[in-house]
Amino acid sequence: MKKIILAFLLGVLLIACGKDGKELVYKVGTNAEFPPYEYIEDGKIKGFDADIMDEIAKRGEFKYEWVNMNFDGLISALQSKKVDMVIAGMTLNEERQKYVNFSVPYIKPAVSLIALKSNSTTSIEEFNNKKFGVELGTTEADIIKGKFPDAIIVPFSSNTASVLALKSQKIDAILFDSKVAESYVKNNPDIKIVGEAAGEEKAMAFNLKDTEVHNKVNTILQEMLNDGTIDKLKEKYGI
Repeated sequence: MKKIILAFLLGVLLIACGKDGKELVYKVGTNAEFPPYEYIEDGKIKGFDADIMDEIAKRGEFKYEWVNMNFDGLISALQSKKVDMVIAGMTLNEERQKYVNFSVPYIKPAVSLIALKSNSTTSIEEFNNKKFGVELGTTEADIIKGKFPDAIIVPFSSNTASVLALKSQKIDAILFDSKVAESYVKNNPDIKIVGEAAGEEKAMAFNLKDTEVHNKVNTILQEMLNDGTIDKLKEKYGI
């Protein structure tokens, strides 16, 4: 009996520890300027993606710590192994699959165009030839160019910077995931949502060589999709 108990305790210890015997703590990259997916509140990263990460860590029996950075630095951080995984409302596409492994997609939100309330334009189709603010490293530029071939793309280091540029009339519009747009409009009464368009699938990302981490987390995420956990979190955040 003692041998059985010892073997069980050893198994638990191995699950909770890395190969060197130290406690397993993954580094998770994100860009916490994307409410309600990820944002900072009381000094902590919270939101839809944060809740997903908490549940994955609970089921996977591991700990993790956030690494918050500009969105355009997330893929290079994965490649250089500064982070072990990324969850940041990242769009899954063929170009990015050359550099990272993706999980199963867990959400496909619509996108909304926002502009100043003082802008008399009322139709999304009228924004061709306009200046669009785009966060570096995101795929919004591709969506904009697909819908507005003559649009002028103005890159910014963050969503906050693009909103400030909109408010100071340096650009004409921004394209955000719809719930992100609603959050910014709620907190900035001088901007409005003009219209909505189809969005893209979002997924977690992993280093191409870290197949063990990718498979482990991907399996748990698929379980959460199957058992309704993701749907409950979507309902919680009104996504």
